[in-house]
Amino acid sequence: MSAQPSWKNDFSVRQSEEQRVARRQFLKFACCSAAVFGAAWLTKGKLLTPRVATESRFVARIGEIPVGGSKLFRYPTESDPCILIRLRTGRLAAYSQSCTHLMCPVHFNAEKNQLVCPCHEGFFAAEDGRVLAGPPRRPLPRHPIEVRGQELWVLPAKAEIE
Repeated sequence: MSAQPSWKNDFSVRQSEEQRVARRQFLKFACCSAAVFGAAWLTKGKLLTPRVATESRFVARIGEIPVGGSKLFRYPTESDPCILIRLRTGRLAAYSQSCTHLMCPVHFNAEKNQLVCPCHEGFFAAEDGRVLAGPPRRPLPRHPIEVRGQELWVLPAKAEIE
């Protein structure tokens, strides 16, 4: 009988058993999975669904935003930053302020008539939110605006008809 090297005594897991899952590891995995599914069920899936606006919201009075100016607001929830801009033509446009690349905040550059993401040099057209340059591949989400007298209201997006 040959003597085993001392390191084999220190590492008692045999190569044939190294892929075996221990009961404790399996129970940890099962409990964590159950907790995730339970949380999703308790919140009725709201953790994974996008926030959709259902109500209109007052944003500003017309006189508050000069031509070439902008105003930040939150819509549809307080966690969703948006930007309202008044173009050189006097037309109004509202967009999500979160860049579609990595969610950095975009800013309005009135001189170039563009929305700029400083994080990775993304550029969007102020007229319609389309991508002009940089890493973003999708346009900025747009919010409809309605003028009610001297007030500007942001409206929920209309549902797409399939």
